[in-house]
Amino acid sequence: MNPALALMPKFFVICGAILAITGVAQALVRPRKASETTAQRLINAATVKAVLFVTVGVLGVLIGLGVIPMVRLG
Repeated sequence: MNPALALMPKFFVICGAILAITGVAQALVRPRKASETTAQRLINAATVKAVLFVTVGVLGVLIGLGVIPMVRLG
C-alpha cells in the first residue's frame, strides 16, 4: 500500500476534529448585538460559517473512522 494512502484516515480525523472545534468556538465567541432576534442570530454569516465548519468536520471524522466509505476513483 502507498504510504501516503495509509495516512489518509488519520488526516481526515485530525482535520475534521480541528474543523468541528473551530466551528463550535466561532459560534460561541462571535459578537452579538444587544437587540438581535433569533432569526438574525441564525442567518448571521458567522453562524452559517460555524455550521458549515462543524458539518464538514463531522463528515471528515466519519470518513476517517471508516463509517462513511471513501470514494475511490479509477
